[in-house]
Amino acid sequence: MPCYNQGRFLGDGIESILTQTYSNLEVIVVDDGSNDETPEIVKRYPEVRYLHQEHQRVPTARNLGFSSSRGAFIIFLDADDRLTPNAVQSHLDCFAANPAAGFVVGDIDQVNEDGSHRFSPRYPVLTENFYEELLRVNHIANTNAVMFRRNTIEHLGGFEVATNGGEDYELLLRAARAFPSAHHRNTVAQYRRYNNSMSRRGVRMLRAMDRIMGAQKPFLVGSPRLQAAAREGEAYWRDHFAETTIRGILGQLRSAHPLKAAKASVGLVWYARARLFFLPGRFLRRINNRFRRRQRGNGMGLDPR
Repeated sequence: MPCYNQGRFLGDGIESILTQTYSNLEVIVVDDGSNDETPEIVKRYPEVRYLHQEHQRVPTARNLGFSSSRGAFIIFLDADDRLTPNAVQSHLDCFAANPAAGFVVGDIDQVNEDGSHRFSPRYPVLTENFYEELLRVNHIANTNAVMFRRNTIEHLGGFEVATNGGEDYELLLRAARAFPSAHHRNTVAQYRRYNNSMSRRGVRMLRAMDRIMGAQKPFLVGSPRLQAAAREGEAYWRDHFAETTIRGILGQLRSAHPLKAAKASVGLVWYARARLFFLPGRFLRRINNRFRRRQRGNGMGLDPR
């Protein structure tokens, strides 16, 4: 579990591990240079190993935790998320039924900041063409839903530390190219959505996904199916994080941060490019209405409401 200033959620995540129906577990929290109550929270759980590093971001923290672990199977759980009680056993059962799999994948629910249910995304349970489908859309959502064999992560060399966002997806793409996987229908994790979570930082994620998808091109040569899937995936990510960026821009304008909004707008145009013209109409109408109101606003050009 990597943790950077997420102590307010950490205890919830730790307890979701310690209350698993499968009990032969090792729990490691990697404090990525937090300046909140993270160390004190971990001290409440003597069975949890605590590691500390200077702030180097999530991929490095995960790699440190993995290299310090001893288990034959690995789950990477973010500090602000939690497992369901039968998560570990469900994954192990799936491995038992699919001994060739390098990793197995379950379902997740999304929850709000307070832990209340938000919604339950459900993708078809795949039995083939894993890499192709992952290029098309990240049906796995994130690594909270995955259990890896130890030798899978060793073969891949861990998370790419240069990735500033999207490191889950980048690792999963490499894993799907190198190993078969198996999917099951059990809900294994609860993914917390709130304003400061990484997935809400639109321009950063647009930049990261642009780089990650570009890095797949050498592996698509000679395969029209994979190339078509990658084009579909590129369009999906640009639409998805362009919408996230638009929400952020509107929020910055409402909060009287025009410079931040302008910077995000430049990033939006640069990375979303022509996909801006294909965004759902409601988002374009919201932008248009916002700028119309700005013309009627106060002397700063901001919407007075």
